[in-house]
Amino acid sequence: MSRGTHTQHTAGNRPLHGIRVLDFTRVLSGPHATRMLADMGAQVIKVEPPEGDLTRFAQPRINSLSSYFIQQNVGKLNISVDLSTPAAAELIMKIIPFCDVVIENFRPGVLNRLGLSSETMMNVNSRLIVASISGYGATGPWQNRRAYAPVVNAEAGITKHQGDAQRRAHANDPHSHGDVYTAIEASAAILAALYQREYTGVGQYIDVSMAETMLYVNEHAHDQLWDQPVAPGSIRSFQPADYPVLTVADGSQVVVSGHPAERGTFDFFVAAMEQPHLLTDPRFTDIPERLQHFDQLMDLLRAWALTVPDADEIERRLANNQLAVGRLRSVRELAATDWAAERNAIVEVSDRGTSTVRIPNSPWHFSGSDTSTHGIVKYRGEDNRQVFHDIAGIAVSEIERYESDGVLLSRGPSTR
Repeated sequence: MSRGTHTQHTAGNRPLHGIRVLDFTRVLSGPHATRMLADMGAQVIKVEPPEGDLTRFAQPRINSLSSYFIQQNVGKLNISVDLSTPAAAELIMKIIPFCDVVIENFRPGVLNRLGLSSETMMNVNSRLIVASISGYGATGPWQNRRAYAPVVNAEAGITKHQGDAQRRAHANDPHSHGDVYTAIEASAAILAALYQREYTGVGQYIDVSMAETMLYVNEHAHDQLWDQPVAPGSIRSFQPADYPVLTVADGSQVVVSGHPAERGTFDFFVAAMEQPHLLTDPRFTDIPERLQHFDQLMDLLRAWALTVPDADEIERRLANNQLAVGRLRSVRELAATDWAAERNAIVEVSDRGTSTVRIPNSPWHFSGSDTSTHGIVKYRGEDNRQVFHDIAGIAVSEIERYESDGVLLSRGPSTR
């Protein structure tokens, strides 16, 4: 299915056609960044350790491939190198002159110890862009701390703010925001470096930390860093955690974007409810009063919602009064909508057997090129010979020596 509305222009090359990425990343922050680059047209070569990426062993799985691994690694070539062996750095350095980008998410210093520092690689390829993703950055007192998204979410104030805003016990979020946001920031930085290279002719090193990313993308950080007085009874930084979740008569639930106590927004809710007397109710005359009686205001909204027959009708009434509404859905429910079908938001990719696995498609609709998810997911080391012979020009006999020495490895489907 073609994507977007300008289908007549989608036959051109993908935006990153001709760019080659050597990908040392694993789990999520790096693999999501390189999936983005792959969907945009870069040739991504995933370098996987002998034990395999941790996400290969997640459930559900089919044909020795987990659906988690498929979602983050579809469309990439795959080589498997034992970087602990003395000859590994020698082998990797043979491919570096043919790469545009190297990306890794080891703890700081790991590639240096393996003989693959950014300086070493850039000495043989001055146009190379090396991007490092880590928990707290390649410098500073926390550089050697172990870091996964739940840990960084906690350190960066996200977990505390979520619990505080919901007035509940603090708990880990099921979504790895620290990984995914950092992947997006890293891919943006790589694109900027590729653009800059067009007029400087040289590459550069990029250091992206998850903790700094979670500060950068936190739209409420400004408020938590504010040291000056604030008017009493004010709604600080919009407070979206207070936006209503309403249940209608048929049991459907909707989320309304708008704080019921906010100036102007309160009037929109009152108009949608057709209860103009609330405008002069002493409990709701201004923001401080509405915040003081916020639970009562929410009770009125919930009671009104139960008189509305279904989600379509409550959206109609609220949208007519400038309020946006979203139905509370699962991913599966959204995937079944006409919207998802029209936008081709879900794509089927090969399960390397006789069927397919459904995963989210890329979100970009370019008028001049295709950026949808493409290709298949590879088994560990499946492309060893293609990469090292066809791209790096290494003789087959030499590749066989690396294989016999345990530097290059591969593994196809198994019973696991």
